Amino acid sequence: MSLQSRPSGAVGTPERGQYVGQFRRHCHELIAFGYSGIHAEDHSRSEEDFITQRLKEIIKAAQRAGSLPRWADRYFITDQGPVSVPGFVGKERPKIDIEIESAESRSRPVFHFEAKRLRTDASHSVSAYVGVDGLGSFLKELYGRSGGEGGMLGYVQSESPEHWANSIEGKILRDGTQTHRITDDGAWAAVRLVRALKHTYVTRHYRPTLSDISIYHTLLNFAVAASPLREPN
Repeated sequence: MSLQSRPSGAVGTPERGQYVGQFRRHCHELIAFGYSGIHAEDHSRSEEDFITQRLKEIIKAAQRAGSLPRWADRYFITDQGPVSVPGFVGKERPKIDIEIESAESRSRPVFHFEAKRLRTDASHSVSAYVGVDGLGSFLKELYGRSGGEGGMLGYVQSESPEHWANSIEGKILRDGTQTHRITDDGAWAAVRLVRALKHTYVTRHYRPTLSDISIYHTLLNFAVAASPLREPN
């Protein structure tokens, strides 16, 4: 599937233009860099928030050290940040796992990533991933409110990324397109946004009051064959 065939638009940016694709790619390149700096096998049992924290810390440390490409200097990454949503105030505001903000333009566009662990010993992994606190948070218009794109991160802690890709796709198909508001051209399909991320997929969804949204699903492998756990890095 061609990315150009998808309507797109990062949060706070125009719905069209070369910048949208660049912003999407840069956000995923930052995630790829953070993942490359983690000892993935040490996190086969880590909590979701800790993995997210480590991704952010590695990216920010590299920015401060000047070891990332120059374009990375214009991005600001936070984790567990509150999101402004009508009807929610103070501590009630939903928190997005990762937000990447760009200083490229005066509109200060942001890209949202929501993360979920994927484990065979957690019977509701796929349900949680596509449910109201996962993918559903974008469909409920809690995240990605000002644009047409967002990201899901699947932290694979058992089996393989391929296993979970098939499971998530199957769950979406079994639930029916109406449940997850899949558009006519929005079925699960593999894409390659950046070379280092081998398991990225895209779906497209309609929302109640906002424009359609494309969700890029990236599965990061933290699984390890039965082996002693080491202190996480």
